[in-house]
Amino acid sequence: MKESLFIEYVKKIFPKLQTIIEKVNGKRGNKLTYLHKTMLRKEYSADQKWESASVNTTYVSADMVAMDSPLPAKNRDSIAHANGTLPKVGMKKILRETQINAINIMKAQGASFTSIANKLTNDPVACSVGIDEKNEANFLTALSNGIVIVEDENNTGTGLRINFNYMPENCFGVEVPNFISYDDIKNVLSKADADGNSITTIMLALSTYNAIRQTQWAKELVANYRGQTVVEGTKLPVPTASLFDEAFADDNNGIKFLKVDRTVISEKNGKRKPYKPWNANKIIFLTTEEVGALVWGTLAEKTNPVSGVVYSTVDEYKLISKYSKNDPLQEFTSGQALVLPVIENVDQIYSLDITDGQLVDTEAESSDTGDEKITVWGQAYKKPEFVTEYNKIRGSKLAGTIADDKLIAAVNKLSDAEEAALKAAVETHKAV
Repeated sequence: MKESLFIEYVKKIFPKLQTIIEKVNGKRGNKLTYLHKTMLRKEYSADQKWESASVNTTYVSADMVAMDSPLPAKNRDSIAHANGTLPKVGMKKILRETQINAINIMKAQGASFTSIANKLTNDPVACSVGIDEKNEANFLTALSNGIVIVEDENNTGTGLRINFNYMPENCFGVEVPNFISYDDIKNVLSKADADGNSITTIMLALSTYNAIRQTQWAKELVANYRGQTVVEGTKLPVPTASLFDEAFADDNNGIKFLKVDRTVISEKNGKRKPYKPWNANKIIFLTTEEVGALVWGTLAEKTNPVSGVVYSTVDEYKLISKYSKNDPLQEFTSGQALVLPVIENVDQIYSLDITDGQLVDTEAESSDTGDEKITVWGQAYKKPEFVTEYNKIRGSKLAGTIADDKLIAAVNKLSDAEEAALKAAVETHKAV
């Protein structure tokens, strides 16, 4: 590596790079709204490790005890941990001979320092913003899925799978796959309430939110909120977003929607591809909008700078550098960071998967003339025994003669943990 070809400019620019980037970003306005910067606190990790701890907490009342009596011991809550090493995030921009000549011509023609400086700051700004974009993509993927895949810098094409261990008892499906009913949402809210958690925000893709607004229950909710009498057959318009938000908040203790409509552009092998990192099939229920930490560490190159390379630190954790190489002549700008958005307190995060649910197997049920079986998860079970086990797990009183569609809908309302328990309980009740 050699020093920058424009070292006289770079040495004046790089000490002010933080301010320059902030000014450029400020001009981008609403386009630069990063949820990972507002929903995560920044946290330094000296050992370059990250950890996400969640406590499965149930608060129980204290006992009344007589004077001089020992205090009764209560069970401790369980603690779950996810942890690992911070991944490296980075990108590089290259000024090739043609662009280098263009800047040299500007210098020869007496272009102002500002004009040349603007040319030379384009790449540092792009590297800084590129790291922000990656953090945003990782954050939105992690929060919506509970899992994120990040590239392993030492293994090309290999990803590191980071699992934040969303709790199965807090993850639900819908009664009817690919349709979101009010009961589906209320089912999740009821579970949170039973856990002693108050949901304040429902985070979801804008496309999913718009699909909800078009449902009949959403139309009726707004109509009732406005005091309109609704009878069967009443044709109702799709409510505006603001009106639906008001009606929903009024009916649910002020819960608000946080809609995500974010596109990130990835580039691989010179090809750019836009994608939406938030999983539109997931609706996430939050008790607070601070959901974790942006954990960062110190790069090896920060403490072991390379001779001839000019460095600048942006946002505490991004290391921006500039240098040149010959054969062919090129000017490089590099941005790198050890950083990861970490989701915490997952015991207070609830998830609704709008694709997760079973459908009635009409072919299997048509041959079950005596209604003695229920086919679910691709397996037929003895219906009365299946219902009995369901009632034990859910604490319900479903009749053994319940209609198949209603039983399937009831199964779909189970959390992932309850569904796993039911599968295990009915293993011995398979129908021949």
